[in-house]
Amino acid sequence: MNKGKFLARVCWVVFTCIFIIAILLLNRTLDYAKPQDIQKGNAYERAKVIRVISDTLAPDPDFPEIRIGIQELELQVLSGPDKGKKIVLKNQVTRLTNYPAGEGTRLVVSSYDHFVSGMVMGYDRTTWLYLLAAFFLILVAVVGRWKGLRSIFGLVFTLICILFLFIPLLLEGMDPIPASVLCVLLSTGVTLCALNGFSAKTLCAGVGCVLCTLLAGLIALGFGALMHVSVYVTPEAENLIFIAQNTALKLSNILFAGIIIASSGAMMDTTMSIASAVAEIRRLDPKISPRQLWKSGMNIGKDVLGTMTNTLILAFAGSSLNVLLIIFMYQMPWLRTINMDLLVIEILKGLAGSAALALSIPITALLSARLMGRGHPSGAGGGPENAVERDLRPEKDPNKEAKQRVHRAASPHVSGEHPDYFSFR
Repeated sequence: MNKGKFLARVCWVVFTCIFIIAILLLNRTLDYAKPQDIQKGNAYERAKVIRVISDTLAPDPDFPEIRIGIQELELQVLSGPDKGKKIVLKNQVTRLTNYPAGEGTRLVVSSYDHFVSGMVMGYDRTTWLYLLAAFFLILVAVVGRWKGLRSIFGLVFTLICILFLFIPLLLEGMDPIPASVLCVLLSTGVTLCALNGFSAKTLCAGVGCVLCTLLAGLIALGFGALMHVSVYVTPEAENLIFIAQNTALKLSNILFAGIIIASSGAMMDTTMSIASAVAEIRRLDPKISPRQLWKSGMNIGKDVLGTMTNTLILAFAGSSLNVLLIIFMYQMPWLRTINMDLLVIEILKGLAGSAALALSIPITALLSARLMGRGHPSGAGGGPENAVERDLRPEKDPNKEAKQRVHRAASPHVSGEHPDYFSFR
């Protein structure tokens, strides 16, 4: 193991230890006032339908594809302290709570009194969710192999950052924007380093991703202020205000913190695509100039731009598809439609992210060209080989010359007149 790999592993171990200790301390000392209307003593358990005692379900007069009515079900509890207990519950099947059940159907049921009485809450989908997650993880591991496993590590780390770092920091009273920036910095750095190690393209992609994610947040923050958009005009505002009354939670910038986190994934994808392509071009043609590298990075980025912009717009717009359908059906006036709070927020998210995505192309291409082009006579380095350039070159084989001599000796037809034909140099 060379010195560079040893130092990299030491850095990983030190970082992992510090991160785990920080997360444990933050969550162990986390103390905040719970909402006053929080449910206490209510148990949610899994249950399976053993028998349908009675059933009055019939097609809805207006929507024949759904059935409504009342079912009386005999169920067996499958989890919790009452596991194995048989209970009888009524299942109110309406347009909004449409959970028709048959023999063998798995449901989520709730009760305050150990199922002397209870209620059907919905279908138990956990098994299928676990299977879907397992299928995804196996697929990533099979297709990506070692890098696939590293990708899964990056995904798990990002989830940990959001659930056990970002949210606790908000509850401790930290402003949402710095908290989201910290989360993006950690997620980007760990994910990219896990995938590609400490290299020039990792540095270029990471810096480009973080800078452009911050730009997305700044664009959203600036135009949000001009358009009077904040978390207080979202559907969740009432619940958030109720929670924040007795906690240190700061609501003002939560909306924009969400935009920063949501944009980081697309930024990471785009910046790594450009940095990786530029690194490969530099490896294949070490004599290429920084200007040519920048032009190549821009050409690659232009192809990426169209698809990634659509990805962001469609991702943000997809969440408001129901609203768009209602607007279309009710033929709302343009002035009312374009100023609807929910629609304005989705437009702001999509356009702020897409604008920063467009800026990520020249920024990442320029960073990659400057760093990876160092050592070229026209580059910024203009001098001896540096660490960045060494990252882009394959390691020298110490036995290379000996292997070549053995190869030449074992091949009598090889003439010494044209040694370059058989040289690996």
